[in-house]
Amino acid sequence: MKIAVIHSGNLGFFPRFYLDLCSSVDKAGDEIMAFVPNTGQNRRRMLDREILWGTKFNWFAHFNLYKWTGIQDIWSVLSTRDLNKKLKAYNPDVIHLHGVNEYILCFPLFVRLLNNLGKPVAWTLHDTRYITARCASFEEDQCLQWQTGCKKCTTNAIYSKSKVNNVHLQWKLKKKWFNLIKNLTIVTPSQWLANHVKNSFLQDKPCIVLNNGIDTSGFSKPLDIKIPALESIKGKILLGVATGWEHRKGLDTMIWLSQHLPEGYQIVLVGGVRPDLVDTIPSNIICLPRTSSKEELIAIYQRADVYVNPTLADNFPTVNIEALGAGLPVVTFRTGGSAESIDESCGIGVEKGNNQALLEAIMEVCQHPEKYSRENCIKRSQDFSLTQFDKYVELYNSLVNV
Repeated sequence: MKIAVIHSGNLGFFPRFYLDLCSSVDKAGDEIMAFVPNTGQNRRRMLDREILWGTKFNWFAHFNLYKWTGIQDIWSVLSTRDLNKKLKAYNPDVIHLHGVNEYILCFPLFVRLLNNLGKPVAWTLHDTRYITARCASFEEDQCLQWQTGCKKCTTNAIYSKSKVNNVHLQWKLKKKWFNLIKNLTIVTPSQWLANHVKNSFLQDKPCIVLNNGIDTSGFSKPLDIKIPALESIKGKILLGVATGWEHRKGLDTMIWLSQHLPEGYQIVLVGGVRPDLVDTIPSNIICLPRTSSKEELIAIYQRADVYVNPTLADNFPTVNIEALGAGLPVVTFRTGGSAESIDESCGIGVEKGNNQALLEAIMEVCQHPEKYSRENCIKRSQDFSLTQFDKYVELYNSLVNV
């Protein structure tokens, strides 16, 4: 069996996701190839088993056309034809889509391509942009327009703003062309997102949940690595990890906690703070820069007492799984699918935005380490190991054998 994976770029979650997926595909004796647009960024970050399509000029032209028109997925005709040619040459048995509505494709042409190939299509949705005009976190703004048709958008959650607000037309185009894809199965990493899909214009498409997986084995092995900034801390360490702390990551909540925690508790934030917010950080919060060393990050997890994730916009954060893998109980807002990775033995989920409930949950976990034990956390993390990618292979087989 041959699998073609199509995604917009070699950044963020995708390189690790793709390499782990390749391992599962190899183990099954199948073939896999990634198809990504020909951008400077992708050329600099080339992955193994990857084919570039289109031209470097395409993204620039498409992005600027979107900026001036507010319509995202109707440009890139020549690049889409190039993808068509290369997909036909590869002749996959299954096509697996990821982030493909990001200034790279002409969707009317792309849908015709998919339907002409006649292959089953799996589409993993990593946020809500696929079921809205272009909004990745509508819950924060309590917006429900996406269920019946995005209109004059006033939300701050627009993924990339344009000169013209054409969200009403963009939503209609997505609804039409996404639903015209034959043999389409939607995949979501969380039940939360699956529930939203069932209330969207994709509600008639089959939808399954496959949680993200990571290599949990390395997180549980004790590491003898000293973290100088943490060596002098005597009390409980409350850890938060994010790529650039800001409002949606829960920075405001972390600041609130620092003002209401009793003595003997220390907040440590890893990942750096957005430059314009650095001056808002109180002196009793320790901020560590983003680390490129996996071993150092694991050592930080293992030094902490509880992992706190006050995210206000998320799907299924793998940082929670990393913390569990290191034996660290998790306290989180029930934002998106953030609380889906924990159960009563390894953490607590509380109402989104309820800082007082979050504080009480932190105290509960820290005061009852026997209930939220290291062993419980590690055991729970194993439900989200690399075997999750074997389930994708099972999905591919089921789609081909229908």
